[in-house]
Amino acid sequence: MSNEIAKLATLNLKLPTPPQPVGNYNAVEQVGDLLFISGQLPIIDGKVMYQGQLGAALSVNEGVDAAALCALNILSQIDHHLGFDRLVKIVKVEGYISAITGFEQHANVLNGASGLLANVLGEKAGHIRTVVGCTSLPLNVPVEISVVAQCQ
Repeated sequence: MSNEIAKLATLNLKLPTPPQPVGNYNAVEQVGDLLFISGQLPIIDGKVMYQGQLGAALSVNEGVDAAALCALNILSQIDHHLGFDRLVKIVKVEGYISAITGFEQHANVLNGASGLLANVLGEKAGHIRTVVGCTSLPLNVPVEISVVAQCQ
């Protein structure tokens, strides 16, 4: 068992099956020592777990939970396509947050993903990030997160 899987267990979490793309694209692409992970949604076993805009249908706390689920799916993609033993670090996290006009908690929502990555990956989780607010996302989800990771 990898250290990352053990850390997930201490958080009472386990990796879900890596979600399949919801369109005509690849979930993961490796170019050299970089692993590009397509936008992950808050989905488990093909079921959308959170829907709606933040500040309307969903609270900030629900957004944080949705972002953490996206990060869990990112970890699942890394484990499936690369393995944690080949992961050097997370380089960049991009978060897209569907929210009402005037919503200002985008960064706090994305902290749900950054926090989970830090709790599971430790120093490998250090990253830069971008967070963008928008009015809608695929499948009416509140959060979509993509990652660039360095591997060996």
